[in-house]
Amino acid sequence: MDKVVQLAVEQQIGLDEILIQLKKDLVLSGIDTDFFDEVNNIDELAQDMVKFVEELLQHRQDLFSNFIYRIDLPENQIKNIDESDLQTGFAKLVLGRIVQKIFFRKKFCQ
Repeated sequence: MDKVVQLAVEQQIGLDEILIQLKKDLVLSGIDTDFFDEVNNIDELAQDMVKFVEELLQHRQDLFSNFIYRIDLPENQIKNIDESDLQTGFAKLVLGRIVQKIFFRKKFCQ
């Protein structure tokens, strides 16, 4: 998760911005967003994202697929996830993609 945190800091993207974009994408994917209501910093978000991904992969793969499609995770990155730790791999990709979406929106909407 260190790279995601570093990118967010470098691009001056705050936790509030990340949570807003994350919750927007979750709602549009048909997923309840209450899971992330108690997050106080980006490290907690990263830990909660791993738990969240694990929960979806175990119990709601259909919603997880909708979410991955919604945020447009690149297929080549998905294929490179270490199968021994899928939850962490997906969590990193998801948070990285959320930060990237915010970065591009800021850069091109100025």
